[in-house]
Amino acid sequence: MRKLKEVTLLRSAKLSTLGFMVILALAALRAYQYPAYNSDEFQYMANAVAMHGAHPPEIHDTVYGEARAHIPRNILDHLLGKDPVETAQSRSYQERAANPYRFAQFLPCFAVRPLFNETVYVLHYWLGVGLLRATVFIPVFSYWIMGALLWAWISRYVVAPWAAVVSLLLMLTPPIWDLARWPLPDGLSCLILLLALYLILEQNRIVLGMTVLLASVYVRTDNMLLVLTVLGYLSVLNHTIEKPKAAVLAAVAVGSVFLINHFAGDYGAKLLYYRAFVSTPMAPGELVPQVGWHDYLRGFRAGMVGIVHGNFIVFGLMGLLGWLKRPSRAISGLAIVTVVYSVVRFLIFPLADERYFALFFVATGILLASVAMTPPESALGPASASS
Repeated sequence: MRKLKEVTLLRSAKLSTLGFMVILALAALRAYQYPAYNSDEFQYMANAVAMHGAHPPEIHDTVYGEARAHIPRNILDHLLGKDPVETAQSRSYQERAANPYRFAQFLPCFAVRPLFNETVYVLHYWLGVGLLRATVFIPVFSYWIMGALLWAWISRYVVAPWAAVVSLLLMLTPPIWDLARWPLPDGLSCLILLLALYLILEQNRIVLGMTVLLASVYVRTDNMLLVLTVLGYLSVLNHTIEKPKAAVLAAVAVGSVFLINHFAGDYGAKLLYYRAFVSTPMAPGELVPQVGWHDYLRGFRAGMVGIVHGNFIVFGLMGLLGWLKRPSRAISGLAIVTVVYSVVRFLIFPLADERYFALFFVATGILLASVAMTPPESALGPASASS
């Protein structure tokens, strides 16, 4: 009887896992078919073409040729600046669409994502994937792999088939599924960050995990904040890394940001804040941005409104409930570093765009799931062994 029960449980686990991966693949396919095209995508495409040695007119013709051939007309009109009401953004879009040299001035703003740009380059020029489709494929594939990783992490605390059900519900929530729809580096960034934290916190594979985490800086330079947060946690609270070694790794992370910005020709933080909180520039290479504290405070107020009206409060309450149930040491570490990183990031750059905080949404889901469901016999968390 016991053997029969084990066979039944194993079959149930296999079927639930298969069902999870199939439904997740269908969600990813849906995102691939209906991506959220945007102007930033043009710049990543352009950087990939620039790596091939093209000059501004050729870059411009290639990118806008792809856009006109594959983006639906109603969306394309917006990205070409043909909105009924003219704004600073629409005028900037018009100028970029008409002037290849003004368009090229935006490339340094997005060259600071070298790993994403390189991946677009490899997919297009080495593997023959369409340029536009390459930018769409990366977040979709990252989303699917991230779902598998999420399931693997939750399965350490939740018995099958509930692990598959919980993982699927979390992956289908709007702020996480939207990662697959945005043809931007955020999906790939979230995948790499989650993998690094899983290796470091759950599997205690510090060297490999820190290597992955440092590599994440080359996807998004602001991931440097998470590197510093994790190093602080490991060296001060967890005592896993000696402080001198943590200082060296922190210097590597910070130095990587300066290195990336230098070779990308980045215009500096003032232009970043200007673009986010003041106006969309017409020609960033010709602009001397004027940004003051009042612009930051206006952005901060808008960010707080975005937090109140977005998904942050719901996921935050999920995380708080999970924290009150006393999660395992690994999950507690995940909660601490994720919350600290998210708060610091918002204080430095108070733009409440949910794709920037995807790791927070994923982490709070894992936190709640790890303490709310029935544990498997092999679980390593407090649900299987009292802490």
